[in-house]
Amino acid sequence: METVAREAWRAALESWAIPQRLIDAVGVDPHRWQPEFWERMRQIESARIADTPTFRRVEEMSRGGSVLDVGAGTGRLAIPLAAKGHRVTTVERDAGMAQSLAAEALRSGVMLTQVVGAWPLVAGNTGIHDVVLSTQVVYDVPGIGGFVETMHDRARRGVVVEMTPRHPWSSLSRYFRDLHSLELPSRPVVEDFLGVVEEVVHVTPHQERWVTPTGLRFADMQELLAFYRRRLLVPPLRSMEAAALLEPDVRATDDGWLVLGPVEREVVTVWWQK
Repeated sequence: METVAREAWRAALESWAIPQRLIDAVGVDPHRWQPEFWERMRQIESARIADTPTFRRVEEMSRGGSVLDVGAGTGRLAIPLAAKGHRVTTVERDAGMAQSLAAEALRSGVMLTQVVGAWPLVAGNTGIHDVVLSTQVVYDVPGIGGFVETMHDRARRGVVVEMTPRHPWSSLSRYFRDLHSLELPSRPVVEDFLGVVEEVVHVTPHQERWVTPTGLRFADMQELLAFYRRRLLVPPLRSMEAAALLEPDVRATDDGWLVLGPVEREVVTVWWQK
């Protein structure tokens, strides 16, 4: 069996590993998100989510049927889909996010079936669905072959994947280089994922590129700098240096939030039918 594409994906993601010496120097996990940022992103995006290509593609393919959301987070798509009448099952490995999702579903008055655990280990607990959906997850999955194959197997009609064209941390490359003399990789990219899909399920996927407002937003400069000091593994003694590096790239959105870099980001919706 040909495994070139999936092995290339695994190797590329493994090259993104942050040196342990940098993590040990500050004693934090740079990949860890505070739940309030996920919830803020969900709230900001909720007003426009139904107009995105990802949401429309799921609706077209499911025809009002059932949807399995793999890596559902706090319900960015799961809750609006359930509100539109879809029978939604969610998979989320982070127990805290799953709890937030359950609370938001209750507030929104929608019914969801929740499975807590890592995909594809919990796939046997989810059933078969008209559409299997996964948004902004694949760059966290070195073992992409089994991830994609199991989504395909659990779908009656098709699979929809939302991702960024490049690794989400690509925009931080300059800061890691200036602060730590660390060169971040340039791959994987969306084209590598398309190659994985072709190799694993023998289907040529479709893609649609679109632009959306940046979801990671901050109430003030203090909150922004605290987040990126953690993400960039900045020791306390270098806080002023990091602030001076970041501040010229901070932008204000029309609704008063602060973001690092452009106020819009490019997104790709990838889908294939069975």
